[in-house]
Amino acid sequence: MSIDEKPGESARTFGAFAIIIGLLIAAFGFLTDGVPPRGYYFAGLLVLVGSAVRIEAALKHHTDPVRAEHQP
Repeated sequence: MSIDEKPGESARTFGAFAIIIGLLIAAFGFLTDGVPPRGYYFAGLLVLVGSAVRIEAALKHHTDPVRAEHQP
């Protein structure tokens, strides 16, 4: 991995997509009443997992010893 690459960027992107999709499922369900109760559980799970992945990527990036050595 080169120093120009940002570690965890793909995890942050995945987390953001998971959060957005979960919120869209919940919004669609509230607006149309077309989502069964299991859909809300799935949406909540997506938001929870997306948030956890983003937090984990941020913590890993913050405590990465290789990244800390190359800070100006």
